[in-house]
Amino acid sequence: MENIDQLKIGWKKTKGHKNPPIFDMIPLTNWIPDKLHIMLHITDRLWSLVLNEIRSTIGLNDDIHNKIHEMKKIGVKFEFWLIQGSTNWSHTSLMGPDKLKVLKNFNLEVFFPIECARKIRHLWNGFSELHTLLCEKNTNSNEFQKKAFEWLKIFLTPSIGKIKQPNYVKGLYFPDDLTPYIHVLIYHIPEFLEIHQKFGLKIFSCSPIEKKNHQQIMKYFRKTMKDGGCKKSAVVEILESENRALFYMTNHTQINKTKQINIH
Repeated sequence: MENIDQLKIGWKKTKGHKNPPIFDMIPLTNWIPDKLHIMLHITDRLWSLVLNEIRSTIGLNDDIHNKIHEMKKIGVKFEFWLIQGSTNWSHTSLMGPDKLKVLKNFNLEVFFPIECARKIRHLWNGFSELHTLLCEKNTNSNEFQKKAFEWLKIFLTPSIGKIKQPNYVKGLYFPDDLTPYIHVLIYHIPEFLEIHQKFGLKIFSCSPIEKKNHQQIMKYFRKTMKDGGCKKSAVVEILESENRALFYMTNHTQINKTKQINIH
């Protein structure tokens, strides 16, 4: 791995660097990739590539709404719809747990020919395996890198023959379809697995922070005046609500709630 002090001086001569590092006081070994965002961004990319394929080959019609019921079988709510006043269409945004369900269980043969569906499923299963290895403490960095390069080879499966010819076999995706997170997964995760083998990368996950962020957003909409018609800011209201909850929890205080009475 490169040294940040050397990079500060010679970044112009270092392959892959167009600008000097912004936070040049932090060692590169401390920039640890987060497994949560690697999962979110790469599954987003895989799913968007599939949706683009559906747009170009099938389009939005009544049949696609019937096919999307396949999502209900795996417990995911998903819909397509036309954007008002245009011919473009949008779709439901998937949350993290739903992305993993789709990645592992969605039947791609509903939308694609069997051979094409098998290729995409092979790619998705490969990433699912890498994500599982990423979460394990005892993952061998060399073994992970080997599997990551094999997965990249599947991602870049080239087409064979010429389009509209009998012997034409469609491949998967192109180098332009790769993203920075895919680059990190293949070229940098093995380095960090080796450096932080004592703890494993799972210990550096941002999942608790994202969960806390979600809780704060929910409290903002449910337990504050949203900075309107109140002298207190929403931030103060949230902090006071959390302090009360902590007080009740540490002092084992029982909260007696009066039952709601319906008046007809």
